[in-house]
Amino acid sequence: MEYIKASFRMGKDSIIEGREDTIPFVLSIKGVYSAHPPIAFLIVIDTSYSMDGEKIFRAKQAALGLLDILRDKDYVGVYGFAGKFYKVLEPVPATKRGEVERAIISLKLGSGTNIYDTLKKLVEETKKVLQNGALSLVRIIFITDGEPTVGKKNPKKILEMAKKLREAGASALIIGVGTEYNEKLLSRMAMALNGEFEHISDPASLEKLISEYAKSTQEVSAKNVAVLLRLSPGFRVDIYNSLYNNVPEGVEVEIGDIHYRETIDIVGDITTPPLLIGEAHIGDIHISYVNPETEEREFATPIPMKIKVKPPEEASTVKIDEKVLAEARMMRTATKIQETLGKRKAKDLEKELEELIETTMRVGSESLTAKTLNIKERIEKEGLTPETSKEMASVISRIISGRLKEEKKEEGEKNE
Repeated sequence: MEYIKASFRMGKDSIIEGREDTIPFVLSIKGVYSAHPPIAFLIVIDTSYSMDGEKIFRAKQAALGLLDILRDKDYVGVYGFAGKFYKVLEPVPATKRGEVERAIISLKLGSGTNIYDTLKKLVEETKKVLQNGALSLVRIIFITDGEPTVGKKNPKKILEMAKKLREAGASALIIGVGTEYNEKLLSRMAMALNGEFEHISDPASLEKLISEYAKSTQEVSAKNVAVLLRLSPGFRVDIYNSLYNNVPEGVEVEIGDIHYRETIDIVGDITTPPLLIGEAHIGDIHISYVNPETEEREFATPIPMKIKVKPPEEASTVKIDEKVLAEARMMRTATKIQETLGKRKAKDLEKELEELIETTMRVGSESLTAKTLNIKERIEKEGLTPETSKEMASVISRIISGRLKEEKKEEGEKNE
């Protein structure tokens, strides 16, 4: 039984002998089996005073709407945070709807925004949920409208805690509401959690966003997916859009969970040493994952990475994969923009946004092209407003996540 499918593509099919070279690549992993394990959803809402009014009302309304999406076997926990993190309701079965509803409604406003301690406490909550073995998936829905004002405020420390939360076994939907939060911090939190970051300008959009997220996470193909690019001596790999570790064998990437019909792309460069004419073995790609039904770790068939090496007089015969080159350019540009969020002026972004429009079109993502074009037009008209900056951060986060394919589920394709 196949749970995932993987494909590996390089930007060119051959290189020239005796020269160092850089080859862009795309590794695509798609979920092809639909398992339906129970999930613990932890609803975490910023209850600082800045959330007063429509924001907190809509956040509670969206949390209540989530209950219509969940299955009887799912669990729900309710938490709030202002200056301190507090637990309103530890995870209980979704069948205890009245209890969950009362917990959501009871959330009270307070002063301050303590993101670091909230993440730290969520590490403990995640471990508690997973320790008895009845549940193996934790999804956090994290809603905030502000920057950290209490506790540890250093972004590096907060991101380190987000990484610990991922290591504890959680993934998350991070939602920024309004224009006062730190979009660079939230988007990087989502990346550290192998999750998603979304910007919401209208709080009324929260319910639809959260419902769509819950639906998309209920069908799981593989859990805790890990990739090892085992390299031959002399080769090097750099990855643009995923956190990775250099290990003696090569490069390790932790992808997290892959959902049914979801495709995640890992994009990077292979740097080659000078090589002799023939076929060079770059290395092998080893993918492992936890089977969502048996909870056993399984291993996919390794994928060999090879490249032809030609003499200089055959340089004109090198075949180029334009789509791979476009996706690599797109990832490089998106990463550059993310790293400089909040530091760039409108005119400095024109070239990068034009590049994103062109490359998202080449990659075939119509929605990302439309969103990027809209942002560029608004910047040209209004300048780089806080609202536009946050919308741009959301698009950049989507690109860097590698979740670029836009496929619709069709009836009869699920494995019940």
